[in-house]
Formats: sequence, C-alpha cells, structure tokens
Amino acid sequence: MIHFRNATNADFNLAFQIKKTSIKPYIAQIWGWDDDVQLEFHIKDFNPEKTKIFFDESNEAVGLMVTSEDDTNIYLQSLLLRQNAQGKGLGTKILRELIEQARSRSKQIKLQVFKVNNRAKALYERLGFITIGQTVFHDEMICR
Repeated sequence: MIHFRNATNADFNLAFQIKKTSIKPYIAQIWGWDDDVQLEFHIKDFNPEKTKIFFDESNEAVGLMVTSEDDTNIYLQSLLLRQNAQGKGLGTKILRELIEQARSRSKQIKLQVFKVNNRAKALYERLGFITIGQTVFHDEMICR
C-alpha cells in the first residue's frame, strides 16, 4: 500500500536523493551527471507546494510527483520513483489515480519524458498517453 503527503521545505534533501536514485542514469546518458550542477537545478526547481512525497508500506520514501495546472491541463512535471521501487506497479497506480482525477475535472495531462527513458515512455503509452511533439531531449505527451 502506498500513501503520500505534501512536501515541505524540510524535504529538500529527500527530494534530491529521490532524483539521484531515479533519473540519474538518464541525465548521465544525456549530459553527464555532476552533483554540483544537479544540486543547482534542484535549488532552482524545488517547489514543495507542487510536490507530493510517496511512501511504501514500511513508511520509506520511494518517490515523488510534481504537478501544476491551469484551467484545462494538469502538467506532470516529474514522477520519480527510486530504482528499488520501480517495476512494482507504483507508477501505474499513481498515474491511474492522476488520470482519473484529471478526467473527473475535465482536464488533460501533459508531460515531457526523456527520449532515452524507454521504460517510462512505454508506461505512459500503456496508460493512454500519446506523443504530440518533441524537443532535442524529450518527447512531449498528452493524455486526454
């Protein structure tokens, strides 16, 4: 059973550790991983008001999700699961709940996924996301 809570400023280091144990391989593949550079990005980007921290049944923090929204869209800015929590259905469960929430509010979900992250892209496609564009490093996807 997974549960979540809203992040606080005190979760800054936890959120950075989750990032390191989830997407570091993809960032390293694209740009190379540099702790100092990634910490600077994290300082700039961390927003606890938009972040939920996920916990497993033993109350270990296993991931986070960052979202924002406007009148018509929910923007999934990040869905990060520690490597030891991946492949267990948690991402699917979290995304299905987000999709249900979006549909009940007549909103669509938009996101970007690293092109090199085939596993995440396959998950999004399996749940009904389609590719609508791309950047140099990302596929842009939507779920209506």
